[in-house]
Amino acid sequence: GLNPLAIAVPSGQEPPFIFDAAMSSVAGNKIRLAQRLGVNVLPGWIAEKDGTPIMEDRPIPQDWMMLPLGGTREIGSHKGYSLAVMIEILCSVLGNEGGGPFRRRTPAHHFVAYQVSAFGDVETFKRDMDDYLRGLKNTPPAPGQERVVYAGLPEYEDEIERREKGIPYHPEVIDWFRGIMGELDLPHALG
Repeated sequence: GLNPLAIAVPSGQEPPFIFDAAMSSVAGNKIRLAQRLGVNVLPGWIAEKDGTPIMEDRPIPQDWMMLPLGGTREIGSHKGYSLAVMIEILCSVLGNEGGGPFRRRTPAHHFVAYQVSAFGDVETFKRDMDDYLRGLKNTPPAPGQERVVYAGLPEYEDEIERREKGIPYHPEVIDWFRGIMGELDLPHALG
């Protein structure tokens, strides 16, 4: 897998900080979707099958490999690669399951939960998180950008909108879903 890392931190009044990302330059499903749509790959997202990074906007080759977070060494791939190795060690090697292609069983997981009250007052923690998250939102954006967001805020806003207006799906996904439901002779409300 792409060794995802996830962290969720509660807050008081602000949307919580929720980060979930694979240690690759881009999610694999985005490459597959771009392939289906015939959209070019962006520089630094993937490599040729032999590992050579694709560093120009071009069609996605038939066979490709994911690049680690950062894309190339010059723009930080060693950091993404090392984060992926760290996650693999915590998830698999620490549990005596081997690592990477040497795993003895299916992929493993590593969970850590902190009891905030063991570190200090929970309400103070939540107030501090609210102040910090508000501070991030109120940071002046870079030129040409609309605003500064943090992990979890766009998803929180999307959830509000989707509860009101529904979830948008690409027509190809809806067609696939209809086809599968038809093959299985299951009812659906997709028209």
